[in-house]
Amino acid sequence: MAPSAGLRAGSEATAYPTMKGLMASNKFESFSHILSEVLSHDAGKLFDFQLALMEREIGEGWRAFYAQEILFKQQLPPPLINELGRQYAIEHLRVEIGDNLGPQVSSYRSPLLAEWREHPETLAGYRNFLNVGQLDTGPAPTPDPLDRTANDLLRQRIEKDHQHWWYESRVNMRTWYLELSGHATLTPPLLLWVPEAETPVRNMTVALADDRGYWKAVYQEHRRMVMNANEFKAFTKPDGNRRLMAVLAPDFPYAAHLSTAKRLVFVQQGEGPLTWALMIDKTDGGTTYRYPPKLILISREQTKKLKDEDILFRNVIGTWFVSYTSGARCLETELLFHLPRSRRLIEFYEPYVQQALSHAG
Repeated sequence: MAPSAGLRAGSEATAYPTMKGLMASNKFESFSHILSEVLSHDAGKLFDFQLALMEREIGEGWRAFYAQEILFKQQLPPPLINELGRQYAIEHLRVEIGDNLGPQVSSYRSPLLAEWREHPETLAGYRNFLNVGQLDTGPAPTPDPLDRTANDLLRQRIEKDHQHWWYESRVNMRTWYLELSGHATLTPPLLLWVPEAETPVRNMTVALADDRGYWKAVYQEHRRMVMNANEFKAFTKPDGNRRLMAVLAPDFPYAAHLSTAKRLVFVQQGEGPLTWALMIDKTDGGTTYRYPPKLILISREQTKKLKDEDILFRNVIGTWFVSYTSGARCLETELLFHLPRSRRLIEFYEPYVQQALSHAG
């Protein structure tokens, strides 16, 4: 596997047609509404693309970012996604697309989601391994499974086959993440330690599925990441992110005029009224920058510090992935995954942006 494959730094940027008057605020509003409508109409294609992209990335070796999905594909019976599960995912995508306009603006209200909330029994046959809900053998304090087949089968595997999906997928994720970190070259290696072997001992006062200490001993890690306090500033200060982006994504140069200490904005080079950007921020009140970088669409003529209301569109396809803060190597490892992914997302969205631009005038 070569994580750098597809990282075509300096690749041709997306070009958008010039449109007279597009910079006016009402034109931007018109564009955002049209883009939301065309994406919502094709939400099924967005879901299909998300699945195809996941399979492609797993095939390229990025298993750490899909550890649970890989395990569920191995352990759950077909169909992994049925029509009800697919429709549920598509409706949630439409809500996310509408939320790009803000809760006061979005006009999309899903009658299907409303019906499912009012009559949860209609979801009895739901199957979707990408979103099984809160299983009763997982970490959620209040279980609320969507995929009942997955919930029952994974509990049976614990009780009969002595296999716990949660602990196994977490160990796989961290093991595969360490393997990926070995492909990074711009940052110091992670600090690791080898834990002593533990003998699994049952705590008979708790149910087998809930015996945390026992399962951690069953699924032991051979190596563990250790927080490198000397490198923690990479997650709180902008310099580390800026240096890595300059090397790994020179086609997304740092935009100082849009950025603040809490929000770093890297704008794709090119021409036209709009541009894609990657945003790494900690504007949620946290002290560390949040990964993955957010893929956003903004005005190329934006001159002031970028605020949420200046963002015309935010990516809605696969927005949560595992992220670690053990050392600067984590930033590089995750950028090696997210940068080519972001470029592929831009290529997918481009026809929709062009369509919305052509109708916004």
